[in-house]
Amino acid sequence: MSWSSLLKDNSSMAKAVDLVGDRWSLMVLSGCFSGVCRFNQFESFLGINRNLLSARLDKLVDAGLLVRHLYNASPPRYEYQLTNIAQDLRPIIVGLSAWAECHFTKTDAPLTVVHKKCEQKVEVIIRCKSCEIQVSNDDVATKLNPCAGPEALRLFESMSPTSKIID
Repeated sequence: MSWSSLLKDNSSMAKAVDLVGDRWSLMVLSGCFSGVCRFNQFESFLGINRNLLSARLDKLVDAGLLVRHLYNASPPRYEYQLTNIAQDLRPIIVGLSAWAECHFTKTDAPLTVVHKKCEQKVEVIIRCKSCEIQVSNDDVATKLNPCAGPEALRLFESMSPTSKIID
């Protein structure tokens, strides 16, 4: 299955990866969650090339994940703020960071997300939207939706029977 087919077939994962799947987009969003909001702050925080940073900020603004606010008229300078859509990415960013810290980092990360009240690390959990019960990897499966196109159907048919639900 080609990338364009995945996007055309309304694959939600392909759309997510297309929007934020490169390292710099994720790092810019992570910076925003940490309070970084100005171009020079991103540049310093990430050590990213100015042209690349500008392109990533434009992409995230165009996608509706960030909004620009002019804070200096001459020369024009902007702050970038997370939209509500981007705020929904917090569990993903926190989860990726915690996953990497747990499996690939030998020491504590220099920055970590904590609960303001008790100052302890937060964790991301998966719960059922309907019954609100926390679920594990063994409790979830993939289900084919009625809107699925032929490419998604072929992919679904190739999946292991234990990882899917058939109506």
